[in-house]
Amino acid sequence: MNFIAQVEAHLRDLGTEARRKHPGVKEASERGILELRRLQTRYVAAVRRAAAVAKHPTTAILRSQDVLRPFLLAANYPNVSGSLMRKSCMAIQLLCEGDAIVPSDVVHIHRILQIQAQVTHSHLSYVDSKSQERVGTAATTIVAATTQTMTDYLFSSSSNNHNHNHNHN
Repeated sequence: MNFIAQVEAHLRDLGTEARRKHPGVKEASERGILELRRLQTRYVAAVRRAAAVAKHPTTAILRSQDVLRPFLLAANYPNVSGSLMRKSCMAIQLLCEGDAIVPSDVVHIHRILQIQAQVTHSHLSYVDSKSQERVGTAATTIVAATTQTMTDYLFSSSSNNHNHNHNHN
């Protein structure tokens, strides 16, 4: 499945699951899908233009706060279900890997991951030790994978910006 189709599938899944408990997330997902389709049209046009030259556009052309927002919004709820949190983290990770995150949004992603880590930690005191271990391991895995992807993204973005600025001086 191509990158755009994967992101759209994540937005649809998120909107479907959030529709009752978090209608704002559903609305944001719908807006994200519309924005993604607009960006897809722009991307396809760039690919067609690139057919004449050797340089193919990257998925960085798909950077949009409207596409990321539904996932951040869902993950921002302290009582979000594990399923919605997992879907949000997976989608954020996909966007990071595809270089489709506006660099200024990395701060928001990090903040939400910190909040969810704190919420998960506080909830663990209410469950038995075996469940604590399973939930803690799952939460740690999700947060660690997303944080690692974001760290890699930040380092690659900053080195690309440095190289870009260096080449123009």
